[in-house]
Amino acid sequence: MEKVNRRELNNRFKKVYQTLLEKGEIIKNNRQKSKSTFAENIGTKGHIIDLYLQDKREITYEQVKKLCSRYGINQAYMFQGIGRPFGKSRIPDPEKRLAMALGINFSPNILFTNIAAFSSNTIGVDLLEENERFTIPGMAGDLVAFNINGESMAPTILSGDMVICTPLESKMEMIDNEIYAVVSSQSVWVKRAQRCYDRHHNCTHLKLISDNFEEFDPFLIEINEVRKLLKVTKRLTGMG
Repeated sequence: MEKVNRRELNNRFKKVYQTLLEKGEIIKNNRQKSKSTFAENIGTKGHIIDLYLQDKREITYEQVKKLCSRYGINQAYMFQGIGRPFGKSRIPDPEKRLAMALGINFSPNILFTNIAAFSSNTIGVDLLEENERFTIPGMAGDLVAFNINGESMAPTILSGDMVICTPLESKMEMIDNEIYAVVSSQSVWVKRAQRCYDRHHNCTHLKLISDNFEEFDPFLIEINEVRKLLKVTKRLTGMG
């Protein structure tokens, strides 16, 4: 599993903080945009911000997530150093030209959703329509990434982790007992999935199972309700 480097995370925070100063999002002696207000918005105190800026302490993962949500910062940039602090990720033109010359595809291929998919709850499918994209070396194809908020898949996947998923072309591609994002008409679950059959050997349901089975019971969903299956292929941990 890939661990986020706290020192690099703090360095990126300092750059973003300076940019927010320049953009007028943080203004000294301004009640609505003061450093104290900024600190409160991300769940800390003004003097703690000073410690982050002086490298005497390092910003927490939860505070970074609040920073991204409140000020529109690119999470892929903050947690992985991918793309730009603001706006969509992109590969600088010189690097793109070099990649093309070498026959390497560096086009951002991972769709990141800003809304967490809950491993113990559900979210609306329409919340997966975010269009921010990034890339990770060695990961090809059209992928989907989102953060987990919930403990039903602990210890395999923890709250605050980012998971990257590969959409399946067909439900027949799934392998029992592996972890999937299961998309119905209104909801998404991140669980281990098992196929259930009737007496004619037709798959009628999926049994969705939590790794934290002592606290979360398995349940069934009709196969006809499943719109899409996405195989969880990578976990980026240390982000919550």
